[in-house]
Amino acid sequence: MTRWLFAHFAVIFVLVFLHVGYHRPIQLAIISAHGNPLSHPAELSKCGKGGQNVYVREVGTHLSKMGFNVTVFTRSESEGDTGTVILSPTFRVTYVVAGPQQHLFRDLFYQYLEEFTSQIDPGEFDVVFSNYWLSGYVGLKLGLPQIHVHHSLGVQKFEWEPLTEIGKIRLAVEREINLKATCIVHQLKNEQELTNATRAIYIKPGIEVDKFEHLNKEKSKKKLKFDENVTNVLYVGRFAPQKGIKFAVEALHKSAVPHTFRLIGAYENTSSEYLLREFPQFEYLGPKPRSELAEYMSASDILLVPSLYEPFGLVVLEGMAAGCSMIVSAVGGPDELVEDGVNGLKVPPGDADAIREAFEKLAGNRTLMSEMGRRNRRTALGNSWKKTVENLGDLIVRITQQKNTVIHRLLDHVIPNLN
Repeated sequence: MTRWLFAHFAVIFVLVFLHVGYHRPIQLAIISAHGNPLSHPAELSKCGKGGQNVYVREVGTHLSKMGFNVTVFTRSESEGDTGTVILSPTFRVTYVVAGPQQHLFRDLFYQYLEEFTSQIDPGEFDVVFSNYWLSGYVGLKLGLPQIHVHHSLGVQKFEWEPLTEIGKIRLAVEREINLKATCIVHQLKNEQELTNATRAIYIKPGIEVDKFEHLNKEKSKKKLKFDENVTNVLYVGRFAPQKGIKFAVEALHKSAVPHTFRLIGAYENTSSEYLLREFPQFEYLGPKPRSELAEYMSASDILLVPSLYEPFGLVVLEGMAAGCSMIVSAVGGPDELVEDGVNGLKVPPGDADAIREAFEKLAGNRTLMSEMGRRNRRTALGNSWKKTVENLGDLIVRITQQKNTVIHRLLDHVIPNLN
């Protein structure tokens, strides 16, 4: 009787598994604890918000259109951020109340990760897709097949910054993720050397091609009333020390070559706000919506990315798509995306004199600068989010199929032995 009951339930399990496995979309939990995909575009240079917010939004949107059932879990930062926001029948964002409902510096959120994790039911999902080490910790705790994107790495950060207690925890968690995650998605080819991940794949992020493909540099200059008789230089990003802004303003302050330097990003109440007082000749424009941002990039001759360290640097790819020539620090993503002398110039991180020399070299050869911009545009417009997410979708399907194959093998082993 016991053996019959076991066989009966085993058959029911198989039927349920076949129904769940082949007749419903893959249930995907995207964990982005500190990167809310619903953040307003104008907020993306404030309080540590930026590339991850965009990445999660675009990946979630495109995966849901491909047939995946996607739920993003992110932390509530205000009393208005509650419940679940339904974006489509297959895409939703769920706010998790863990810790105070206010913005926290992301390292402070570590103490609330257990509370965050406890509010996610792993039984509702087939795969977890985690972003950044905090979310990676959550993914490990959920016990599901896990895809992880680092977005930035502690081993890079603490080359430039003092190692803190939370930094030590971060390094330990990142090592655990690299060891145990089903697959690490590297955004750069050199990340494997830094992570030594057990299982990894390289999938480069994309850009919102539709925001760039229609742009025309001459029209953008006229629309924004840029002076075409000077070299127009642009910085886009957070006003954080690791972005190396002070080296950029020092460099251009020393240059006698006619130029206009514009900086886009939220500077109020940051450690870099003093730059407005010390270098008032530059234009500090504050944050801009992404639609306007593309226009400013298009109207600019040079995009300057002076980061001390940079995991990927989506802004580099966007600047290239807008037709800018590039001056970048030879670190991380900018170093990999820019070929020195071909589509831009590279400088050592934290070197104001090198930035000035690179600027004057490009500004003194407008033909070269224009050729670089046109070449960048042709190259970068081929990097769409659709292409990126198709590769991610294939990965998720393969991981889900591997999970199902393991269960099938277990059943094949158990059921014949019941006779």
